[in-house]
Amino acid sequence: MKLTHIFTNEFAPGRIFEIPEQPVNVMLDVTNYCNNKCRFCYNPDSKSYKNDLPQSDKLEKIITKIGDTGTKEILYLGGEPFSGHTIEKLLEIGSKFKMFQRAVSNGSFFKDVGTCLRLKEKGLDEVGISFHSSSSDIHDKISGRKGAFRDAVTGLEHCLKAEINTFIQYSPSTLNTANDILLLTDLLKKNCQEKVLFFDINRLLPLGMGRVADKLFLEGEQWFRLLGTATRLEEFGYEVHAELTPYCWLNLMAEKHSVSRELLEKIHKLNRGCFMWIAQLPLDYHGRIKFCPAGPPVGPSILDVQWPDFWRKWEGFNEYRSFIWNNECIDFNTHKACQYFYQCLGGCKYSNGNHYETDHYSQGMRLTADSLV
Repeated sequence: MKLTHIFTNEFAPGRIFEIPEQPVNVMLDVTNYCNNKCRFCYNPDSKSYKNDLPQSDKLEKIITKIGDTGTKEILYLGGEPFSGHTIEKLLEIGSKFKMFQRAVSNGSFFKDVGTCLRLKEKGLDEVGISFHSSSSDIHDKISGRKGAFRDAVTGLEHCLKAEINTFIQYSPSTLNTANDILLLTDLLKKNCQEKVLFFDINRLLPLGMGRVADKLFLEGEQWFRLLGTATRLEEFGYEVHAELTPYCWLNLMAEKHSVSRELLEKIHKLNRGCFMWIAQLPLDYHGRIKFCPAGPPVGPSILDVQWPDFWRKWEGFNEYRSFIWNNECIDFNTHKACQYFYQCLGGCKYSNGNHYETDHYSQGMRLTADSLV
């Protein structure tokens, strides 16, 4: 969904965005259980987290509330969202409100085509299958479970045979070769005759278990090279999205490495926008407000407040939407911003492990007269 209509073109605190009456897209944690134990997972590995069990009736109320108040899309996350039967009831409720329903899964619970057909009938419109490598050994090592790669491939095949719109959720790491994403594409082409929709590339974040897995993260030169390599997926007929990287940094790296204008434009095209708390809202399984799907709860449950009034008026939302905390991308004195601001909003606000911060790739990239609009 295109969200360009939310920008006002007015660079003043709290007046940059035209906030919709309710979040367009909600990202909901369905469960905290997962049969994998990915080394870079943003969820914590603690007893308090694992013992904080979701309640199916509460999840049903959350879907009903957001559907009844006009949210158009929902993304089911976890944990592994298909590890229990709760998801089927949630899909049924979401269908009643005609929401577009997608999920991200490790694929292990798509045991057969019949399961996938049933989920499609319940209302599953799209699913992303997580892959961490083209190598089964590396994928299993990162996932913390032997057979995880086999399950991902099998789950992908079953979803495609059930004609569920399917994409690849790819999490690159330092354990892979530089061209691993191309090897994965070639492998999937051989195993899955039907075409997946696109590749979606994660940026790993220092949150949860990922705080101690930072050596797996691609940084700087490695991340830029990955993005350049990923543009080649169009040769295989795939569309590619990648989690946001500041355009100013991409331009700097392109200049440093004498990258052609054509390739730089392809890298720009990969960038998937982040509209958290502007048009998108992450929630945990209690309905508690999160700043990002990868972070912990930072606000009350939407079941305990007046909704969607709270979406428009909460101090926490308005503090973020003011963008006065961002002194890298916006000059409020001159009412101007980096010429790429409306394309990347300063990049990932969780790249340092804390929200309300500009991306570490944009920090230090000071505004100049040439970059302002």
